[in-house]
Amino acid sequence: MLVADDDENDRTLIRMAISRNKIPVEIREVHDGLEVIAYLQGEGKYSDREKYPFPELLLVDLKMPQMDGLGVLEWMRNHPECSFLPVVMLSGSGDERDVLEAHRRGVKAYFVKPNDLKELEKTVRLVAEHWARSERPALPERCK
Repeated sequence: MLVADDDENDRTLIRMAISRNKIPVEIREVHDGLEVIAYLQGEGKYSDREKYPFPELLLVDLKMPQMDGLGVLEWMRNHPECSFLPVVMLSGSGDERDVLEAHRRGVKAYFVKPNDLKELEKTVRLVAEHWARSERPALPERCK
């Protein structure tokens, strides 16, 4: 799973939720949308696919510097080889316009980040367990 969030606290809480619930996923982290794209393309420091394997799920925040989550979704839509990568948005915004726009751009699910650690754990567990069990087509090694 690739987690894209500019907030270190949120990334830590996501890691804790996965660890505490013993969810069998490997997590890689990036801090903004441009890093997501570099990771998916296998560019720069992400070119070593042993160290940075192509993710089976992208968990992305809406509001990030450089490029936000909607920008990432738009980029992915314009790169069909990435179209099979499921994207889940976990955002502090519950604004209906944000939710609708994320779905219009192809997000598979949209969750508002809970303020409570236990609720965040439930949400992360739900997402990780669902995608850990789902059948997926073979993913590319990188997006072009």
